[in-house]
Amino acid sequence: MNKIWSRNTLLFSSVFACTLLATPNVVRGDDSSVRKTDDTAPCSQSVSGSYLTKIFNSDGTIGSRGVITLTEEGNFFVIDSNQGGVTKVFNPFTNGQGTWKCNSKTGVSARYINFTFPGSAGATGGIGRADYQASFNPQTQTVQGTITLRFFKLNANPLSDNVSPVGTFNFSGQQIKAN
Repeated sequence: MNKIWSRNTLLFSSVFACTLLATPNVVRGDDSSVRKTDDTAPCSQSVSGSYLTKIFNSDGTIGSRGVITLTEEGNFFVIDSNQGGVTKVFNPFTNGQGTWKCNSKTGVSARYINFTFPGSAGATGGIGRADYQASFNPQTQTVQGTITLRFFKLNANPLSDNVSPVGTFNFSGQQIKAN
């Protein structure tokens, strides 16, 4: 009974903390990441928004679909169609949250953190980090780039530690617009 109560308390505390952290008026990207310079002046306005993406396998087939969102304040949010995992291949994982910054007039670097769950693929829960390099075309409202994925143990610091990537994937996307 105490084990169940402890697990449920921990789960509730984690969900509650994540909810508080995800509240838009609490979480803010590093404002310096989107400060305008001569090279990046139009970047934050021209690339911010949500994009429907295709993430490609190494053979060029579509591995998953996703949505990336870049806010003008520098926040970065990612959801992926494979978050439920693939039995005995990889375990389920959470949405990703992080930050982005302009590195040219239409180019950005972004990084998010997410969490992996224990599952049929045999691994225990952990932390995932994805590093994005992307180029945006404001005229066609499209994006393309690469995602480098790394996995860390729960006691690691994915913000300062570095491990070998498990893979680098190409992606492309189209900005989602309201009618």
